[in-house]
Amino acid sequence: MENTILDFTSNNNILPEGTIPKRSNGVLIEAGLEKYTGKWDKGTAAHLLKRATFGPKIDDIIEFTEMSLESAVDNILTFDEPLELPLNYNDGNDPYAKIGDTWVGLPSGPNTFNPRINSFAARWFGNIVGAGNNVGEKMTLFWHNHFVTQMLTVRDENYTFDYYKTLRENALGNFQTLTEKMTTNAAMLRYLNGNENVVGRPNENFARELMELFTVGKGPLIGPGNYTNYTEDDVLAAAKVLTGWRALRDTTESKYYSQLHDKTNKIFSSAFGNRVISNKEDEEYKELISMILDQEETALFICRKIYRWFVYYEIDEQTENNVIKPMADIFRQNNYEVKPVLKALFSSAHFYDNWNIGCVIKSPLDFVASIYRNLEMKFPRDYVGQYSAWLSLGFQYVAIQEMILGEPPSVSGWPAMYLAPGYHRFWVTSVSAPYRAVLADYVAGVPVIEGRGFSISFDAFELAKKTSNPVDAPTLIKDLAEFLLPVKLTDNQLEYLRLNLIPEGYEDYHWAAVWSAYELDPDNEENTNIVNTLLRTFIRACLNIAEYHLV
Repeated sequence: MENTILDFTSNNNILPEGTIPKRSNGVLIEAGLEKYTGKWDKGTAAHLLKRATFGPKIDDIIEFTEMSLESAVDNILTFDEPLELPLNYNDGNDPYAKIGDTWVGLPSGPNTFNPRINSFAARWFGNIVGAGNNVGEKMTLFWHNHFVTQMLTVRDENYTFDYYKTLRENALGNFQTLTEKMTTNAAMLRYLNGNENVVGRPNENFARELMELFTVGKGPLIGPGNYTNYTEDDVLAAAKVLTGWRALRDTTESKYYSQLHDKTNKIFSSAFGNRVISNKEDEEYKELISMILDQEETALFICRKIYRWFVYYEIDEQTENNVIKPMADIFRQNNYEVKPVLKALFSSAHFYDNWNIGCVIKSPLDFVASIYRNLEMKFPRDYVGQYSAWLSLGFQYVAIQEMILGEPPSVSGWPAMYLAPGYHRFWVTSVSAPYRAVLADYVAGVPVIEGRGFSISFDAFELAKKTSNPVDAPTLIKDLAEFLLPVKLTDNQLEYLRLNLIPEGYEDYHWAAVWSAYELDPDNEENTNIVNTLLRTFIRACLNIAEYHLV
């Protein structure tokens, strides 16, 4: 089957006519990075939580609504959740890690890679679906999409876990520090051929990506080998600076070898003020990174990527001037600390502008994780069941929708985040779209989802009870629609949802009767089944409506 991006103006796909994200019309947003002073309510709190996390619970939105904007943003930026080590949960043949123990830091055996990397992938999804109300996991994924490595190319589970751990520990930290750590990270050295970069035979792979993708970015081509922000000669000079580093075997450490390092002076172009970097042995790469970060374009380049990750893909001249440039100024003024930039963005009038709400298509990971988190799916408590569920219903179900955690398709990351003009439209293709509908139907329609060694479920009754008045059908419909969907629905859409809760021929008072009967006697199996079926049918309709695919 040919994989094509679906035509969003067609009536025959997952996002029918009328639900195309609103900002695609090229509207200009006047609001900038100035602080938001509008009303702080459930809608704005939900927008912050849906963009900064992988999906809130109803209680989370209520909690954040009761905070001030300042407190809500401070909570979003507080990331102190401990990192749990992945476990060997099913490989009885691992010669070093017993079942139930972690394999992290242990030697690899001839057949340990596949089960261990599955364990890592499952644990990563578990971290995402179980995360608190903070931006930590979303920023970890951001940096993974930025400092890309591919776990199947690296092919070392300890390298890959250490790489992930480094991203997560520095997710809200200092960009310069993270860039330095990535430069000598064992997984990165192997992935972008740093191991092969030696005096006399410089390998330009990492140096090129460091400039083009990781820091300053490629500007317009203004001459042979001159990309405005750097030149081909700069790439070669940078490669020489980076010579001498090696990823060690049977450890996650890297080591500098002086005899493999180019000790000549490295001369850079006028893009860097004709800077000369002389031999500084194992500290030399830090001077290179400092030189690149001294360029104003570096902060602008990173802030554009942050903006596309959390707000919208289109950056017009007005957004560049009113949002990106002020973000970059904050970034540089704070010595490349990430938190101040995110705080300004999440507190800004631009972020809460109506045009920026419900205008982005969820990634496959966002879609899957948000269903589980919104509905408060109960995953197994035992580690075997947990890992089995996280792997099959999490990592693997996201992967078949063409988004593989740990394995972006190229060093540039996922095309939805950089490739014009499609951008986020790449998330919904003729291959991936049907899997979204299947998951929505399956989760809402099956009371208990069972797999090999696990079962998961959610409680539709508890979800309804968290609304303001579940006995009243219009209130229940309104509350759940506002919770699950990012934008206000039309009267026709609300009527469609109503007919999934109250079938044609019945009235609102019929719902009130069956709900009241359930509350009076929840042990009455016949009535309980009726209420459960109606609630699940309604929830399935919400998950399948086009707006649920937006955030």
